[in-house]
Amino acid sequence: MDLKRRLYVYTLLVMFLAIALGNYVEVNMKYMRAIGVLAVFLMLYPMMVRLAVEKLTKSAKNYRLIVASLFFAYAVGPLVAHFIGKSLLLDYPELYAALILVGTIPCSNMLIGWSGIAGASVEDALVVAVIGLLSIPVLSPPLTKFYLGSALNVDLMKLFITLTSYILLPLLLGYYTRKLIIRRKGAQYFNRLKEVLPGFSALGVLLIVFVASLKASRVIVAQPILIAYILVSLLAFYLVQTGLALLALKALKFGYETGFIFLMAAVARSQAISLAVAATLFPALTVLAISFKPVLQVLYILTLIYPMGDWLRRYMG
Repeated sequence: MDLKRRLYVYTLLVMFLAIALGNYVEVNMKYMRAIGVLAVFLMLYPMMVRLAVEKLTKSAKNYRLIVASLFFAYAVGPLVAHFIGKSLLLDYPELYAALILVGTIPCSNMLIGWSGIAGASVEDALVVAVIGLLSIPVLSPPLTKFYLGSALNVDLMKLFITLTSYILLPLLLGYYTRKLIIRRKGAQYFNRLKEVLPGFSALGVLLIVFVASLKASRVIVAQPILIAYILVSLLAFYLVQTGLALLALKALKFGYETGFIFLMAAVARSQAISLAVAATLFPALTVLAISFKPVLQVLYILTLIYPMGDWLRRYMG
């Protein structure tokens, strides 16, 4: 399935189709919730099947990179999201909640993919990605609750349970599925299958985007300015995080192979997990706002890798 290659295009098409459709049909929330749960599983499970968690112990050597990446992911990122949200989205708590979720849930497996594309150390990226993934259920719920405060009434325990189930259950199922396929069919067969799995994750993303857009369609049509607020606040988050990470790189003195991973850990945020949590616990407008993130994030990171790639290599030495 080649959905993932043009995910940003399909996301926009599905979004606009659902917004248009939502103004002519009544949305049955019961069915939408069931589709949403199916979409979350479809999105997360194939990702976890691909993740070789067992390699973690072989590669966990660069403690400075791990600590610095986690600090930027959980200390700096949420703070940046909070200040941008309070500056631009004060009158829109649902959109502010989306930005806080972006800030408090760091990137996981896509960190490995971006690092490989950019020629950085895939082994180090694997360590940062897996540790970041396992830390999400522990660190993200209290941070999200703290920054949201009274903006939206979010149950901390529900948030913790949702994140834990959305990460640990697919992670365990994915791990044992991977082991079973390799044992029965061999590593070569699994490597061929691995190339197909991202397409199913992409299908899950599109289903979530469709459901969210359908539910929020009438609000968006009534207030199209909301899309501008979403895009500007997300772009501001990426730009500020990039600037701060580049300043920190000078002090940390990472070479390009590890420095790019640190930059990605600071800038890239989990598309699947934040979308899954929003679809389960937050209003439709929050989900819709996060739905724009895959489009903007892919374009932004590709800009860092290609047009800015040579400059970044010189900057990191």
